[in-house]
Amino acid sequence: MKNLNNWYIQNENPSHWSFDNGVLSMQVQEGNIFGAGSSDVDNIFIRPVSQPSYSAEITITLEPTLPFEQAGLGIYWDNDNYIKISKEMFLGEPSIVFVVEQHGQPEIKQRRSFDGATASVKIEKSDGTITVYLGCHQKLSWQAIGSAPTLNGQAKGLMLYTFSGNSNTPNVAKFSEFQLMS
Repeated sequence: MKNLNNWYIQNENPSHWSFDNGVLSMQVQEGNIFGAGSSDVDNIFIRPVSQPSYSAEITITLEPTLPFEQAGLGIYWDNDNYIKISKEMFLGEPSIVFVVEQHGQPEIKQRRSFDGATASVKIEKSDGTITVYLGCHQKLSWQAIGSAPTLNGQAKGLMLYTFSGNSNTPNVAKFSEFQLMS
């Protein structure tokens, strides 16, 4: 991630993020778009992608402590339609979580325990399928976490996000080493 020129920020709260030397630092935002009727969340970074097939990878550093506190990478249509992979505190355990939400109905496709502070994740879109991966051995290999059919309609793009934070006990996620390949 050399710059943020190709990104736009939905519900920007500029006091909760910074970009320095290729690293996006973001306070974990309160709220969550999980499920129908959820409210908007600040600072969803969206990068439009016009290619029908692509992959994107990013390294996320976060030590989540609150229930469902998370940072991740996804493909975003709207708050009720997205596919994402996150590093999060899930049911009291640090985890990598793969979720597909369609028409406001979220489905947890896969969850894996993950204790490290830093995780590299990748999302790949090709031939009507989206597959998510966890980077292993400093991204020398990728472990498939799961896949799902792409959602209907044109996605707004890739998203970087943080959810389920608390302003009384702020935590910061760092996003680095972003790559988009088509």
